[in-house]
Amino acid sequence: MPITDPARPPMHMGLGHEPDVQAGFNTPTVLYVNFEGPFMNGGCGNNSLQDCTTIFPNTQFLEHPGSPATRAAIIQATREDVEDFGVIVVGERPPAGNPYAMVVAGVPNGGGPPGVGGVAPGIDCSNTNPNITSFSFLVNDNANIQATVIHQEAAHTWGLEHVDDPSDNLFPSTGGASDPKYQDTCSTVVADVALNPTNAACNSVHTMFCNANQQNSYQEMLLLFGPPIPDQVAPLVTIDSPLDGQELDYETDFELTVTLDDDRRPAVLATTVYFDDAEAADVSLINATHTFPVNGGDAPMGHGLGNGPHTIRVDIVDEGGNPASAEVTFVIVNGPMEGSDETGADDSTGGDPTAGEGTGDDLPGGTGAGTGAATTGPELDDSGDEGCACRATDGTRGDSSTGTGPGTALLVLLTLGLWRRRD
Repeated sequence: MPITDPARPPMHMGLGHEPDVQAGFNTPTVLYVNFEGPFMNGGCGNNSLQDCTTIFPNTQFLEHPGSPATRAAIIQATREDVEDFGVIVVGERPPAGNPYAMVVAGVPNGGGPPGVGGVAPGIDCSNTNPNITSFSFLVNDNANIQATVIHQEAAHTWGLEHVDDPSDNLFPSTGGASDPKYQDTCSTVVADVALNPTNAACNSVHTMFCNANQQNSYQEMLLLFGPPIPDQVAPLVTIDSPLDGQELDYETDFELTVTLDDDRRPAVLATTVYFDDAEAADVSLINATHTFPVNGGDAPMGHGLGNGPHTIRVDIVDEGGNPASAEVTFVIVNGPMEGSDETGADDSTGGDPTAGEGTGDDLPGGTGAGTGAATTGPELDDSGDEGCACRATDGTRGDSSTGTGPGTALLVLLTLGLWRRRD
């Protein structure tokens, strides 16, 4: 399938095609993937800041059908392809006044062009206009394919052309590698999915690294945007319930509610939950408010916590490695007295600290999947609350399995972990 619509060849613009243009080399940029189904305006060019397009003027687009977790997986997959460059990928519109390229991930109301992955309005040699809108239509494909289409359409607006290397993001069809990249090699510029060589539109840039009519996608991305921009902003985590100092009756169910956030949204946050310093969960969650029910009463169906104070701590780490933490201490009252045979817990230890092993995998990048339950501490059940299913090696979404190990079930938390792509 053609990734870029051959019926709508992008217009050539920028360095070498317009008088008095200045190359925007070594200028970091933002790539905004718009999942929200915008109304695209006509008569104002292809301006991403004003939702303008010359391709689908005055057209309503449908919202991307993916869940928040699926969208986060697409964003994470898209980020991984530019981890060497000064490109920040977000799924939330940047603040007013900031330049950004926009790829609308969605189809027009009434359906998109059949048999093509996306479309870009122009090939802007050296990215002389940073505010251009393009489109990605393959909204039901896996994260790898969607990321490839997003990158190819955005890359056209940055001045990159189709090449004959199937492992490159600029290969013109989806019949190439399952997980293409911007490749650091000189490849022939081609006109179509049949890989017919052609005269390149942006030789003024390509010949900085290759012979005429060849392109080194990696080196051009590095030239355009420079090295990566470190993420130095810490994420945010709050424990909204239980409240610090709150008294909870032993028999009463309660909720553990945590809110996670980060400045680069959507974000996948490595999240570890501790009860009384025993690890209860090691999963990855998207930035959102997550509410987990905790059953009162005796173990194994209830928490089985003894009378007295107990501390919950939540540690998170964002995709840039920045940590944050929050904790609360609550008090269990009206539980069985110490030494009671009903729970086997006493009010000084807070119950049996032993929990069974979880079934989740320990995955690359410091992010777990599945229950991730520790050998000590509360046991988790990962069956409900939506986290993130992120980019997998084979381009498919990987979901963790539910695990219920032996031991005291102190929590019934509904969490969903993620699979990160293995390189």
